[in-house]
Amino acid sequence: MSRVIPCFSWLSLTAVLWTAVPIDAQSSRGAAAPAAPAAPAATVAETANVAAVLRAVFRAAERGDLAALDTLYAGDSLTIIEGAGINRGWADYRDHHLGPELKEMKNLRYQPSDLEVHVVQGTAWVLFTYTLKADVNERAADSVGRGTAVLERRGTRWVVRHMQTGGRARRPTDPA
Repeated sequence: MSRVIPCFSWLSLTAVLWTAVPIDAQSSRGAAAPAAPAAPAATVAETANVAAVLRAVFRAAERGDLAALDTLYAGDSLTIIEGAGINRGWADYRDHHLGPELKEMKNLRYQPSDLEVHVVQGTAWVLFTYTLKADVNERAADSVGRGTAVLERRGTRWVVRHMQTGGRARRPTDPA
């Protein structure tokens, strides 16, 4: 079972600490400055929504569901970095990387875990680990890796704007 760790941004923490400084400490620097407005803290619901979108990306990739991924990625604004490669835009990633890759994979299991979600206004980023298992051209692939996803809110929904992943073959010492 994966877990989601909601995190508060440094900006939010700074705003909270500033407003917590006693007024006499502020006035020792001269005239009392107005309290800085607190940055809106991410709600539990926003954090859960961001995590749900990232999990949906992994499930859609597992199913080879490019139509679902089309609704989860940021279209022409998408960037994907895997290793030394980069894809710019959903069409480039779909047509020249992910689509051909998914056609070669059978029995794909692609799962995120340990999601660490950060949300500040209309931007979110998620640190995560992942496992990938598949049969690829008559051989078994079994990898573990880490990634970062950047999401942006578009209206009432979140989409993945950028993702970077890096992995390696699973070692005997890696968790199952």
